[in-house]
Amino acid sequence: MPKIILPFMVLGLFVAACSGSGAPISTATVIPVQPTVLPSPTFADTEQLPHLITEIKLETQTGTSYSLDWSQDGETLAVASGVEITLLRGDLGETIGVLKPSSGALTATWSPDKRKFATVTGLRNPTITLWDWDSTNAQLTMTQQVPAGSDQYGASWSPDGKLLATLANDRKTIIQIWDTSTWELLNKFDLPYTIPRRALNWSVDSKTIYDAGELDGQAVYFALNVEDGTVQELGNLPVEQMYVFTISPDSKSIAVADEGGKVQIFEIGSGDLLMEFQSVDTPVDLAWNPMNTTLAILGYKTALQLWEFPL
Repeated sequence: MPKIILPFMVLGLFVAACSGSGAPISTATVIPVQPTVLPSPTFADTEQLPHLITEIKLETQTGTSYSLDWSQDGETLAVASGVEITLLRGDLGETIGVLKPSSGALTATWSPDKRKFATVTGLRNPTITLWDWDSTNAQLTMTQQVPAGSDQYGASWSPDGKLLATLANDRKTIIQIWDTSTWELLNKFDLPYTIPRRALNWSVDSKTIYDAGELDGQAVYFALNVEDGTVQELGNLPVEQMYVFTISPDSKSIAVADEGGKVQIFEIGSGDLLMEFQSVDTPVDLAWNPMNTTLAILGYKTALQLWEFPL
């Protein structure tokens, strides 16, 4: 894998298309990002190095895994494997339960109150499935299936509980925003990026979605304002360096990983590379615990690591 390190630079806003559930979708105009090469960091103080807390290997029916989602209180991690959802204690020291929703789950996302899940299952599954979660008996009960109009590849519940964001295509970036009180489609954003990542990270105020996709041979990551439809491009990297990514809970740092598992953490705005380290092979998802500085990293072959580092 290349070892060229590029910064993230904040750019101006451009207007992204948005539409109501019955309106046509239009396409946004892109402002290109002009990256600059940065030197690799050195870590004189070993206390600043990332620390691997633990690593486990999940048992899944397919021998594979796909996505992570922390509960908002940071106490429980949900891992979706396509067939089952494995619930783990926040330190990965205990398996709380293994849930097997009848429709499977490519992505499972908690409601903020930990009483519900929303799941999507990808190819040939144009629905969002909603579940009640009985923590006492560790059981899921399906409550509703929402027709979504196209196959769904990612889902993320907003921190205030009022919205659900879904990724409605795996070849181009189409983000849908749903009202969780009525399950009506509020907006649909068609953005000019191909091969979208499934991150769909929310800002803490539930006004912004962070995601990434490819444009002109680069992986661009951006902030989508779900209220007014504006998009702010925040930076780019060579495609091979941003296989997966996640934004820190305070929206100040971004962690990216390449296919070989090299993780790099940048400061948003300055583009400074804060640290880099080797993680699992073929990572499929990264997820910051919303309550602390631990980062969960999931590999395609079910390796799951928990890292801690100062930021």
